[in-house]
Amino acid sequence: MALNKKSGSPTQLYLARRYLVLMLAVVPLFAALGGFVRQQLQLPTWPAPMAEPIPRGRILARDGTVLAEGAASYRRYPQGQLASHLIGFSGAVQPDGRYGLEGLEYTYDQRLQAGEPVVTTLDPTLQAAAERHLRDAIIRHEADNGAVVMIETGTGHVLAAASYPSFDPNMRETRTQAALTNRAFLQQYEPGSVMKPFVVAALLESGRLRPDEVIPAEMALRVGSKTFRDVAQHDSHLAVPDILRYSSNVAMIHLSDRFTPEEQHAWLRHFGFGQEMGLNSIFTRTGQLNHWQHWVPQDKASITIGQSVSTTALQLAAAYSIFANDGLYIPPQLVVGEKLSLPKRALSPETALAVRSMLVYTVEESSLRNSKIPFVSVAGKTGTADIFDQASGRYIDGDYTLGFAGIFPAENPRITMVVYLQKPRNGTMSTLVAAPLFRAIGSEVVAHWGLPLNALTYVGQP
Repeated sequence: MALNKKSGSPTQLYLARRYLVLMLAVVPLFAALGGFVRQQLQLPTWPAPMAEPIPRGRILARDGTVLAEGAASYRRYPQGQLASHLIGFSGAVQPDGRYGLEGLEYTYDQRLQAGEPVVTTLDPTLQAAAERHLRDAIIRHEADNGAVVMIETGTGHVLAAASYPSFDPNMRETRTQAALTNRAFLQQYEPGSVMKPFVVAALLESGRLRPDEVIPAEMALRVGSKTFRDVAQHDSHLAVPDILRYSSNVAMIHLSDRFTPEEQHAWLRHFGFGQEMGLNSIFTRTGQLNHWQHWVPQDKASITIGQSVSTTALQLAAAYSIFANDGLYIPPQLVVGEKLSLPKRALSPETALAVRSMLVYTVEESSLRNSKIPFVSVAGKTGTADIFDQASGRYIDGDYTLGFAGIFPAENPRITMVVYLQKPRNGTMSTLVAAPLFRAIGSEVVAHWGLPLNALTYVGQP
């Protein structure tokens, strides 16, 4: 039989048919196997197109300095650690749809996702000064942590709020739990003697104390199950300004006896202690002021001198601003345009001025010379408080919070500032630890104003 040469031999045709049948069987098998492999390894069937960056608004200081910028997928913090506890940081989208994880990045996530900017009240120069001097003081005195809050008189604007330890939001490895804590707004601590001016103010305002009175001031006094003692030596009776000058615990307890527990509790709440701060821009804490019905006699005495009551640096600065604002309580503000409660009258202008004058006297006539800012008058008060250890349920010997709250210039206030350090191992007196920190930061504030010396209140040589 003759065959067409183009078609090949019978054997070739047979092999070709077998090959075709084999391929028809194997190809589906490989296709199925490939799908299985892709499914197990979660490999894409085709390279996915690059996703468009999710836009995100910037976070700015009040002078326009950029504190956070860039899309959600590659957020950038140009100033590094500056105000990191307030700015926070963002990351991968969360189950609730947010990209912000901490700080303003979290609370203003919706606005930032819409591409709108968030403008803060922060002054970057003063923020940097507060952070630098706080860090240096903590290292110098071997303290565990600390905070600074600076508020502008008349507006309530938070110009600076520093916490230490700190972190760089650009670097994940620096985001330890201790470093992430916004101590300026969230850490509650017993403030000590910086509370005393509020009891004096309440007594003056309610007509239960005259500025020219003289008060018994023995060196020790037993109240309930506790003995309260004075540290600085002084006369057996003290005028009201000298009670603050010597920080007499005993004289203050005598003064507080003019209030019932209910009245004293109401006045402290009136000044903002134990109350919500009212900020919507960032998380804050209320401090702790137990209800007066739960007080025992020594509790009332302890609260008078700033123990058995807790506050935050922000809350204390806002309360001291009452003396700077001629008796008005102006809620603190961190973000421009945020809705806040209206200012309220907490003291008469006369009482606010009287207490402010006593605090100037306290700085000028005591060992607080370390807090004096050159060529500027300061009204202020120190506080040294024992630290209560929650784990052991007692106060630990040798552990203190050292703080200072002050206003300057005292005659025409522009700034209220609170500073504190906790558990310093090198120095345990607020006059030698907290007061110099206040002075260092305050001096940079005055330099930043750029005012000639004759435009400020001259109070003698620095």
